[in-house]
Amino acid sequence: MLSKEQNELLCRVGPGTPMGEVFRRYWIPACLAEEIAEPGGTPLKVRLLGEDLVAFRDTSGQVGLLAELCAHRQASLTLGRNEEGGLRCIYHGWLYDVDGKILETPCESERSLIKHIVRLPAYPCHEVNGIIWTYMGPAEKMPLLPSTLWFTAPRDHIEVVKFKNECNYLQALEGDCDHPHVTYLHRRGEGLETPEDTSPSFEVDHTSWGVRAVTYRRMNGGTRKMVRTNLFAYPFIGLIGGFTGANAREQMQYIHPIYQVPADDYHTDRYDMIVDMVKPADGRYRAEYSHELNPDFTKVANKTNNYLQDRSLMFTSVYSGIPFGNHTQDAAVTESMGPIMDRSKEHLGESDGHIVAVRQGLFQAMETVQNGGDPPGVAFSADHNDYSDLYCISGPIPADAHWKQLLTV
Repeated sequence: MLSKEQNELLCRVGPGTPMGEVFRRYWIPACLAEEIAEPGGTPLKVRLLGEDLVAFRDTSGQVGLLAELCAHRQASLTLGRNEEGGLRCIYHGWLYDVDGKILETPCESERSLIKHIVRLPAYPCHEVNGIIWTYMGPAEKMPLLPSTLWFTAPRDHIEVVKFKNECNYLQALEGDCDHPHVTYLHRRGEGLETPEDTSPSFEVDHTSWGVRAVTYRRMNGGTRKMVRTNLFAYPFIGLIGGFTGANAREQMQYIHPIYQVPADDYHTDRYDMIVDMVKPADGRYRAEYSHELNPDFTKVANKTNNYLQDRSLMFTSVYSGIPFGNHTQDAAVTESMGPIMDRSKEHLGESDGHIVAVRQGLFQAMETVQNGGDPPGVAFSADHNDYSDLYCISGPIPADAHWKQLLTV
C-alpha cells in the first residue's frame, strides 16, 4: 500500500515531475517507424510524457521530433507541409529542420534576425528495428543506445506490435511484473482445469538494469518445480521469455520486452517486441494480434463495449470471458482500475513481491536523479553498456534446486 502522495510521485510523468525527469533520461519509443515511413510524408502527432509533439521524416529521409506548435503563432505543425528538407507551417510558411532550426521565415523582411534567434524544441531520434527512439533529457546526460537484444538484433529477427491503452503507465507495467495473474486472467482451454500449483514461491533480486523475479511452481506432486523468470528493466519495461528453444542457453536468445510508454498521466502506448536471435521473424506474432487493433492502434474490444466479454465462455473455454489475446485481457483489468489506480486502497500479499520491488526501484531512481546522479540502467561508455545478464528462461528443475541450474543443462 502506498500513500496518496507516494502514488502521485510514481504516476505523474509530465515535464518537471520527479518521475517524468527520470524517464527523460532514457532512450524511449516515440512511434513506430512505419507511422512515418515515407520521406516527405504526412507528419504524425505524438503525445509523449505529457508533451504534444510532431514526428516526421523529411524529404531526405531524416527523422525529426519537434514541439507540435509553431514557434511563431502556435499553429499545429501536424498540419504542416513536409517539403524542402523540413516541415513548413501552413500559417505563415516558417520552415523547420529535424533539429528545430528555422530555415525560412518567408513573411519576414531580409532584415529580420528572428530565424537566427528562435529555435523550436526538438528531441534527437534514432531509428532502430522498426521503432523511432528518442531522448528527452539534458543533452549532456544523453546515454548510449543500450546493447540489449532488441537494439542489437538483425531487423528481420524482431517483430513489433503497438497498442494504445487508457490508463496510467504504472498499472500496465505492474501487470507485466505480476506472473500469478496468468493462472487466472489468461487461463484457456477445454474445462478450464486449475493448475497444480496456484500459489507459487518467489525469488526477487535488484540488478543494475532493474529487477529479476523468479517464480517456482510445484509440479509432479512436488518432486519437481517449474521455473519462470520475469524481469523489470528501467525505465518502464516488463520482460518475459524463455518459451522457445530446447535449453536455457538457446532460450537466452529469445526475449519479449514490453514498453509501457506514458503518453501522459492517463494514457499509455504499449510496444511489444518479439526478439528471436535463433531464427528470423515470420510475422506470426503481428498477425495474431492484428484482429484486436483498429488502424490507430486502439483496441477493438475496449471499455466502451465492455471488452466484448462473453460470459457464456467463462465456464467452458475462456476464464475471463474476453475472447481476445493477452494484450486485450491485460488492458481490460488495468483500465478497469481507473485512469490512475489509487494504491492507498490496495492490499498487497506475498505474491506481489515483484511489484513491490519495482516500486522501490522507481523511488530510488527518482531520488538519484533529484540528487544529481544518473538513473540505473543507462550507459555512457561501451565498457558499461553490458546487459548480458538480462535474459528470461524457464524450465523444470528438481524440487530442491536453484533456478540457475537451468544454465548448466
